[in-house]
Amino acid sequence: MSRTIVIAMDGSQHAEYAFQWYVQKCYREGDKVVIVYCAEYNELSSKPLTLMSVDKSLITNLIEGEEAKVKKLAAKFEDLVKKYKVEGKIVRVNGEPGHGIIKVAEDEKAAMIVTGTRGLGTIRRKLLGSVSEYVIHHSPVPVMVCRQE
Repeated sequence: MSRTIVIAMDGSQHAEYAFQWYVQKCYREGDKVVIVYCAEYNELSSKPLTLMSVDKSLITNLIEGEEAKVKKLAAKFEDLVKKYKVEGKIVRVNGEPGHGIIKVAEDEKAAMIVTGTRGLGTIRRKLLGSVSEYVIHHSPVPVMVCRQE
């Protein structure tokens, strides 16, 4: 029986470890992997709004730069799927990563979500929030959080 597994990827070594862990420990023949990547446009959000409203070319350049990063990461994810000979696809979402991961899991009727963790301390996690924590508390399916050794 085939399953759909959602794997959250952000391009970090923690996310790649989670993907590898899934392939080595949980993968079943027939599984379909849906890699979810959330483009956050960090460069764009870090610039002062007044500077951007004056120079529209700055906005265009920042968006093009972020799009180039997204395409590079998408190619990396495609290489992972091919390397491990796993059937899958990449779904790109925008906005809050946790919400996007949950939405894709629901839309794809996922059996499980796999995610990595950056291992933030208690204070940083409370201040910055944790995608894996959000997913655990809002997921309609089991969640496997892989902590890198």
